[in-house]
Amino acid sequence: MTPMYRKTLLALAISASALPLAAHALTLTNSGLDSEGNTYTDSTEVTGAFTGSDQPLRFYSDTFNHDLVLNAQVQATGDDLNGVDLSYAGDEDTPSPIGAPTEVFGNLQNKGSISVSGAGVTGLLIDPAIIHGNLVNEGTLQVAGGVLEGDGIRGLKFAGQSVLQGDLGNAASGKILADGEEATGIQLKGGTIAGKLINDGLIQVSGAGSTAILATYDDDNGGPDRVDLGGIENHGSILASGDDATALRLDGVSFANAPVQILNTGSIQADDAAIEVGAFDIDGANASNTLVIQNSGNLISQDEAIDASQASGGVHLVWNAGSITGNLIDLSNIEVNGDVTFSGTDASIDGANIRLKDGGWLDVGSDAGNTPAHLEFAQPHTTIQGNLDVAGNSSLGLNLSTATDPSKAVVAVSGTAEFAKGSQIQLATQGSDFKAQGTTYTLVQAGTLQDDGVSVTSRSALLNVDTVSSGDNQILAKVSTKGQDEVGEVIGQIGGSANAQRAGAAFSQVVTGLAQSNPNDPVFQAYVNASQDPAALKKLTEQLAPEVNGGATQAATSGQTLVSNVTGNRTSSLRGASSGDVLQNTGIWAQALYSDANQDLRDGVAGFNAYSRGIAIGADGKLTDQLTLGVAYSFLHSSVNSDSGNTTDVDSNALTLYSGFEQDNYFVDANLSYGLNDNESKRRIAGTTAKGDYDSQVLGANVVGGYTYHLNQQVLIEPRLAARYARVDIDGYHEKGSSAALKVDSQRYEVAELGAGVRVAGDFQVGNGSLQPQVKLMAYHDFAADEAQSTSTFTLGGTPFVSQGAKAVRNSYEAGVGADYHLGAVTVGVSYDYTGKTDFNADTFTAKVRYDF
Repeated sequence: MTPMYRKTLLALAISASALPLAAHALTLTNSGLDSEGNTYTDSTEVTGAFTGSDQPLRFYSDTFNHDLVLNAQVQATGDDLNGVDLSYAGDEDTPSPIGAPTEVFGNLQNKGSISVSGAGVTGLLIDPAIIHGNLVNEGTLQVAGGVLEGDGIRGLKFAGQSVLQGDLGNAASGKILADGEEATGIQLKGGTIAGKLINDGLIQVSGAGSTAILATYDDDNGGPDRVDLGGIENHGSILASGDDATALRLDGVSFANAPVQILNTGSIQADDAAIEVGAFDIDGANASNTLVIQNSGNLISQDEAIDASQASGGVHLVWNAGSITGNLIDLSNIEVNGDVTFSGTDASIDGANIRLKDGGWLDVGSDAGNTPAHLEFAQPHTTIQGNLDVAGNSSLGLNLSTATDPSKAVVAVSGTAEFAKGSQIQLATQGSDFKAQGTTYTLVQAGTLQDDGVSVTSRSALLNVDTVSSGDNQILAKVSTKGQDEVGEVIGQIGGSANAQRAGAAFSQVVTGLAQSNPNDPVFQAYVNASQDPAALKKLTEQLAPEVNGGATQAATSGQTLVSNVTGNRTSSLRGASSGDVLQNTGIWAQALYSDANQDLRDGVAGFNAYSRGIAIGADGKLTDQLTLGVAYSFLHSSVNSDSGNTTDVDSNALTLYSGFEQDNYFVDANLSYGLNDNESKRRIAGTTAKGDYDSQVLGANVVGGYTYHLNQQVLIEPRLAARYARVDIDGYHEKGSSAALKVDSQRYEVAELGAGVRVAGDFQVGNGSLQPQVKLMAYHDFAADEAQSTSTFTLGGTPFVSQGAKAVRNSYEAGVGADYHLGAVTVGVSYDYTGKTDFNADTFTAKVRYDF
């Protein structure tokens, strides 16, 4: 057992001092610190640390003329310990004559960490003390342990004849933690607090029967003495977990006369009641006996959010914002003044999700006060014991889900339900409502229904409220899906592209089937949820459309262009050489290729990045002095990443025949290529991936002619004319892996260009070899101007629809620089080419090596 009273030498020295102490700091050690009957003239700070099983820090009948700051580290272990104890001399722990309570004329602040473990322990005990300023916890008060002689552990206890002239606050940095059976975070047991209890930080308790904040009687001095309190405000978090755990319990409180006694803008959460109201009164001659709770935050409970079944007076809820999860029991009235959400729990014991006392009213908004409001009922069914009034500027929100029974009232009111003219019932609909025949619901059923002109609307942009009827104290409504054309119009109204409108309209036919065959399908669920969120609907319908940004086509044609440039550079380098015998100047070559193409958003079609890398190998020779012949094979892998998140990988294999002809200073270079492409596409829709695997073929031809001017022996210039043609045939294919998978028809894409430009090249002796730099510039006009276009059908059915790519850009330009170095039979070279047109650019890099026999 811990001795009832023990003083260290330091404590004896402090208590023996007869003169006022001007110490600015007191140091806590493992021996503890006891102070009794002393006066501290200046602000006093306690620093240091304590680890042990005795009482760490006690102030008995002391006077602090200014602030008292606790900035120490305490780790105490043992039953019936107090981390910090402010009281009077002569209590049950001390043999001294009874003295006055400890008095602090400034603020009492805890900035340190006080941790106490054991049965019946307290982190900070104020019993009794007089504090003229504020009592603020900015640090940590942590206790853990069991029950001792009927008392659980307490993080902070304010009790007896204690008086606090200011506020009792838990700052944003403050933590009050208690873990154990019947644990309490803050216990107010009698005493007087002129200000308020204000929580900006964390108060958390755990354990059976635990309570985060308890405001109750002091019955230790012969009779129940209620705690006097200015009010309670929570702007932080109050949490209570465990069987019968309560976040805020009021039973024996005298509140000051004020418009609001309890204000919550933060979170109050408990496994049992979030707020439990028992005995209370409101001070003041003309005060009403009604406790006002104002909520703009979150009240969360697995049972009752507010339990006023034992309240000694009326309890009125003013609900301005936020949400409440848990039943509301025996409130006198509820006043909804903003956009709020209610989710009741099991009502089998309470009898209703909202139980109003003595025929009370749930008022949603106010016409007279010009206060519009919206009350969202999140549960499939809500029962109200009492009366309901919805003002003309206000609305109810009903969430229809798979758990909603159409034959049972979504909102059942035992008394009168009044809907003023202009009031609304807004429906958030479920997946089964997308059935072609629709669903009829009983929205409201009341003992007496007074409908002065309520309207029923669907918050789903893709559903219609077909019929509404009011009679026999019920409001009924039938909900059905919009037609295909209507869906397309809605998507257009929220900013969806033309492709999204056509794809979304077509998918609406698939939805009616999924509603019955696979209502848990992720795309279907996303469609249902997005129907009530314009931004989400726009995003989803854009995903439904096939990819028509031309990325795969660009990958196919860019391979042909890359090889065409390679072979053209090759014939240029042989120009002017003498063949001698047939197939002289023969050699083999290899070239590494890399291209980075970027297409920006254009005409509402998402852009893409295409990265291509590969190799080309070839062999050629001079058949005569005028004619060069060659053949090349190329492999190119392209990764096309759409800005929409879709991807396509293209593997291209191509064979190219090329030639060069020259007569005097005239020349013509030509090539013909044919390629086979393997395409693997991934289209991402609402967390699913539609995969496609298909082939395409590309046929390309290129002719360049011009005239060579030799400015001198080292430099030449070649004006050029060019014609090139490419045709890409894409096979039709079926996607797999998603309910939004498509069957895409075959496609054809053509490019027919004429161009003109100039090439400047040089030949300089460098070392033992020759360096041949070149610069070229070309401009092209596309006469075909094909646009990407596809016709698709969803694999689950529906009508075909057309998706259109961006308008073709006819004019483009190309610029390139490069250099070859010849040394004996070996040639190495590098080049860079740039292609640009409206909203598109591509950078191409090549490196080559050649060996001549």
